[in-house]
Amino acid sequence: MRAVNLIPAEARRGGAADVRSLRGPGSAVVGLLVVVLALVTLYVLASNSVSERQAQLAGLQQQLSQTQAEADKLNGYVQFAQLAKARVQTVRDIASGRFDWKQALSDLSRVVPANTSLSSLSATVSPNAGSGGGASTGGLRSDISVPAFELQGCTATQDDVARLMSRLRLIRGVTRVTLADAVKQASASPATPVSGAAGSGSGTCAADGPTFDLVVFFSALPTIAAPTTAAPGTTPTTATTPSAASTGSAQ
Repeated sequence: MRAVNLIPAEARRGGAADVRSLRGPGSAVVGLLVVVLALVTLYVLASNSVSERQAQLAGLQQQLSQTQAEADKLNGYVQFAQLAKARVQTVRDIASGRFDWKQALSDLSRVVPANTSLSSLSATVSPNAGSGGGASTGGLRSDISVPAFELQGCTATQDDVARLMSRLRLIRGVTRVTLADAVKQASASPATPVSGAAGSGSGTCAADGPTFDLVVFFSALPTIAAPTTAAPGTTPTTATTPSAASTGSAQ
């Protein structure tokens, strides 16, 4: 059998038109609502994110304030540590420039022969430490930057000059004895001995005795190193170079 549509043709066309008319504005409204809902959702999420970041910023600012307050409390300790470090460095600099001149002069007084007189004695820890730069010894003092004696005087003979240099090497810590010159005198000229430096000296030299200028070099001063950083729970140590036998105890 063949199906027969009993709805009139006008009714069929009107129904289709009504359905199309209902679909048009309804779809637009639904789409608009969907867009509005999406925007509202994005706004809420962004607002929540901003609020969370603001809360984090407030927490960080509070932590910064607390840390700054603690740092201000510890600033006194920092200044004290810096002051202590500066004082330690000052003491280290002073100690590294000290030499036992008392012992050296005592040894010098024992080795100078009886027929030798000293007219000048200069003792310095370095070439530029208050000396004339070795002018009297032809600049030999500046050869080595160590403690040294610069001696001027006279003896009876040239052999006595050599004997004096040999005996000067017996002084503790002496590493080098350098002769600048030994000139024979034309006539007698008494020399003024240095008090306490040559107790056995006669105070005068022979008429034809030579005068001498020489430099006596000692061992270098010990190097005082900075204290090493010790691990927690241990005692820090300071590394030092062993002092030479000539230095003795610093005064």
